[in-house]
Amino acid sequence: MKKKEQKKVEITPLMEKKEQKKVEITRLELINHAKNDMPIGRILTLYKDLEDFNSIELFYQDGGMTLKIFLD
Repeated sequence: MKKKEQKKVEITPLMEKKEQKKVEITRLELINHAKNDMPIGRILTLYKDLEDFNSIELFYQDGGMTLKIFLD
């Protein structure tokens, strides 16, 4: 079975004036690969089609040290 190739997405801070390609996100997955107290692997999966969210907004904060994800 062939493994799906994952595309890395660069998220730019809102204060930068770069031309950004509009994308429609239909699934959000949070996957833990860090050495912490959380379980390894997929922690959270939400689907737009299942009405888990309507839209997703991504924001940098604290000089780019914090990524905030807002679900509507």
